[in-house]
Amino acid sequence: MATIAIVEDEISTSPPTPSMFAAPDPDINQSSFDRNETIAPILSFGLITDIHYADHDDRWNYVKTHLRRYRNAAKLVNEACNYWLNGKYPISFILQLGDIIDGICSTNKTSINDLNMILEQFTKNFKSLPIYHIWGNHELYNFTREELINGPLCSFDTKDTSPAHYGTFEVCPNLRIIALDTYEFSALGIEHDSEAYIQATELLKKHNQNEQLNDPTGLRGHQRRFVQFNGGIKSKQMDWLKEQLTEAKNRNEKVIIIGHIPIHPSACDHLDLLWNYKEVLDLLWQFDGTVLAYIAGHDHDGGYFRDRKNIHHLTLQAIVECDPNTNSFATVHVYNDCLLIEGVGRIGTYKIDCQL
Repeated sequence: MATIAIVEDEISTSPPTPSMFAAPDPDINQSSFDRNETIAPILSFGLITDIHYADHDDRWNYVKTHLRRYRNAAKLVNEACNYWLNGKYPISFILQLGDIIDGICSTNKTSINDLNMILEQFTKNFKSLPIYHIWGNHELYNFTREELINGPLCSFDTKDTSPAHYGTFEVCPNLRIIALDTYEFSALGIEHDSEAYIQATELLKKHNQNEQLNDPTGLRGHQRRFVQFNGGIKSKQMDWLKEQLTEAKNRNEKVIIIGHIPIHPSACDHLDLLWNYKEVLDLLWQFDGTVLAYIAGHDHDGGYFRDRKNIHHLTLQAIVECDPNTNSFATVHVYNDCLLIEGVGRIGTYKIDCQL
């Protein structure tokens, strides 16, 4: 029996179109922020995702639509770090939103070496800067959950959450980040004879009749999310999330939530949605004015949508699929009255109004 709630009452039946991901939503309050801004932010931090580094020749993705430039990804991470080092305002930490190395590393038996190589791009530039990692499907292709919890990609105390990896921390007074484990319920990174694997596979087979469970053939609309490279959030983490949001609301704090998998079908391809996205959205919508944004990766084309409760859903474009002369990362500048998300390369620039 599955341990997540699958709500069939979908938000929309219209599939996203490529134009949705080409630029920020026209209704957004665009920032004219530049690096000569005279008012210093309270603090700034970096955002980067879907690096997919591997010491491997370039190759096409699973569906043969995008070229993955694996070695170039390390160069782009180094460029991002240099940008942050030389910025007018220093960053206080970096959020790395998952898929730091590619699944091909596991096939090549180079997972540890390739992970160390890409982590070195950060550490050689920032000796002591906090880097918070969350896990995507490619972390789970390369390592078991036990290995991840005991390795350099574990950023939160997992004493009460293991084998899941989620947590929270204060950015500054009245602003908090909540990091979710969007693969807490999945068929990845666990033994195939485990109860968790059996439950996740049963859920997939209920919705996906293909022999290969990464294959979405025959699935339409939101049902395309039922593929093995996605996952869901269990009731324990949902209860914890509700507790964190309740506490934040009582303290008059604002919250930014991060997770590898997007949770709104208008902010990503439906193929890249969280299995129980509607359950998570329904919870967030109970906290009007508390949740400012949900920031994700996973869909390499990116996306943006501001929902009916004014939560900004930002899906960041992938590093690994950048052309050689561009990049894909962002800097968030925190002010008392707004967040300014300054994108570079494939990522746009956004302004999120708030009162901290």
